Amino acid sequence: MKITLISVSVTPSDQGIRTMSSLLKKHNHKVQLIFLPYTENYKKLYKKSVLKQLLKKCRDSKIIGVSAYASTAPRAEQIIKYLKRLEIPIVYGGIHATISPKECIKHCNLVCVGEGEDAFLELVEKLEKKEDISNVKNFWIRYKDVIFKNPPRPLRENLDELPFADYDIENHYILEGGQIIRFQQRHLGGYIFFLTGRGCPYGCSYCSNNYLNQMYKNLGRTLRWHSPSYIIENILYLRKRYSSLKVFDIRDDTFSLRPINQIEEFCKLYKEKVKIRFKCLADPKTVTEEKIRLLNDAGCTDIIIGIQGSERVNKEIYLRNQSDEDVKRAASILHKFPKIAVMYDVITCNPYETNQDILNLINLIRELPSPFYLSVNNLVFFTGTYLYQKAKTDGVIKKEKDSASTLNYWDRFKHIKLKKKNEYLVLILNLMRGTVTRRRIGLIPRFILKRLLTEKRIKFHSKFKLLTYLIGYLVQLFDLIREHILKPIYRNLLPVHVKVWYDKIRYRA
Repeated sequence: MKITLISVSVTPSDQGIRTMSSLLKKHNHKVQLIFLPYTENYKKLYKKSVLKQLLKKCRDSKIIGVSAYASTAPRAEQIIKYLKRLEIPIVYGGIHATISPKECIKHCNLVCVGEGEDAFLELVEKLEKKEDISNVKNFWIRYKDVIFKNPPRPLRENLDELPFADYDIENHYILEGGQIIRFQQRHLGGYIFFLTGRGCPYGCSYCSNNYLNQMYKNLGRTLRWHSPSYIIENILYLRKRYSSLKVFDIRDDTFSLRPINQIEEFCKLYKEKVKIRFKCLADPKTVTEEKIRLLNDAGCTDIIIGIQGSERVNKEIYLRNQSDEDVKRAASILHKFPKIAVMYDVITCNPYETNQDILNLINLIRELPSPFYLSVNNLVFFTGTYLYQKAKTDGVIKKEKDSASTLNYWDRFKHIKLKKKNEYLVLILNLMRGTVTRRRIGLIPRFILKRLLTEKRIKFHSKFKLLTYLIGYLVQLFDLIREHILKPIYRNLLPVHVKVWYDKIRYRA
């Protein structure tokens, strides 16, 4: 069968549909992948001219799959609605379909819930043979007025049985400058986001892993890893095929969770055979000096560490069993390896936070040894997560817009205006985003930050909010200028070779 898989992610790094494509190809199906990114903009819908091009690309397909996150769901639903005129089966998949099937089934007759490779393959082969599909596990299927809600199948235990993710770009397409063109090596940007495993044991309340851990209870281990040899073989294949690759970005929720023997094996093979830099994610509780030394020696140049909230918010609201001492201990270890650039992630603009919670988080950040980069994200209540359900029950979310699902994490002042709580300290924390040195944290010099955080000033600005909102509007104006003037100039007016050069310089930075 000719199958088209479409990703509406903000970047063309969707490993999920690439793995699905490889499995379908292994079973002799023809697959084309179409990536429709709007970089750093979740809300933007496609122009009709783009939809017409997409329709033309999909016209000879026998089935279409569309993958989306909650944040990009409006684009997926726009595509599904437009492509229905082809009168062929369309599958709604991705993490949004998994955690919100009740919503997705309103837009599409076939919704894939959970890990989709084996389920989608079974669906395709039953459709090809014209067999009944109403009982295919992992699918919600609407037929006239009846919805068949099939349970998930057991998880695939051995991930090494899956073929490598599909990077054979001859049959891949991408949206660029309003045109759907053939995918080229330059669209990789010199790096590949790479998942070496699946699952996370922590299940934080704001995260889909909380939902997945409950959904797959008694259906297998949710936390599974590819073997180090599989990962290295895959990386070597990609590096040989694409000479422009300069870095691999390992995007496992926490790579440092792997046992020391696996990290040791991976690092040994990587250093011997790959010899280019890589990045990864870690969490404070599983960082050890031995693991970081191995990663550093193998060529790891960047590590992202999730702090997320204050100790109280982490434990009581995010259900994340992490203490401030865990963070300080991990930071102390990472500081011993100056060749590794460290980014700390935090979440703010949470209606469950108090001023004291935010102040505690800010003070924790101030204590961490610099230099590092601080990434500040504003809380989005994603539909279907535990925290979303709690906020609905508690009346924090009265209307759907209260969930902030239409906003990006970095829509700083829009989150503040929407949630209307702790505005002064939330704005300060957002302005701390950026490079942290001994002299400044983001945009704010440390000596000024100290003055901004006196008890007297916090009380005053918590009561009288005019100045906070005035500065917030200026921040929003700058963001609008960047989004609607500076970025369009970059995207549409600069020659491609200049953009490629600029992206290389920016990425190195």
